[in-house]
Amino acid sequence: MTIETITLLENKNTVSTDSTYAYSDKDKGAGYHHGNDGTHTAYYSLDSFIGSVKMQGTLAQYPGDNDWVDIADTELGYGDDSSAFSANQTFNFTGRFVWVRAAYNIQNGTINAIRYNL
Repeated sequence: MTIETITLLENKNTVSTDSTYAYSDKDKGAGYHHGNDGTHTAYYSLDSFIGSVKMQGTLAQYPGDNDWVDIADTELGYGDDSSAFSANQTFNFTGRFVWVRAAYNIQNGTINAIRYNL
């Protein structure tokens, strides 16, 4: 059962000059909503994109910088490949994360949206 659809990012095109990640604001994950089974669907919409995007989650109620983990099989992007691509891609993941966020690095192009359902 989907509780809500949340938009983490929209219309981001700030180019990074290195390989560090920027982060969306955190939002409530399945662990925050005690009645949820932990199933999430993430959606990425990218245009002429070079870089990397992924979802991260935490079990911490009040997370610090080191409390976040990459959620397996949600990364999309190219490390050293300079070929731009456009995509509308979904990823399913399960976890009772209290908070989730998107991590991204834009070398070129635009992240039109990153959304997720829980």
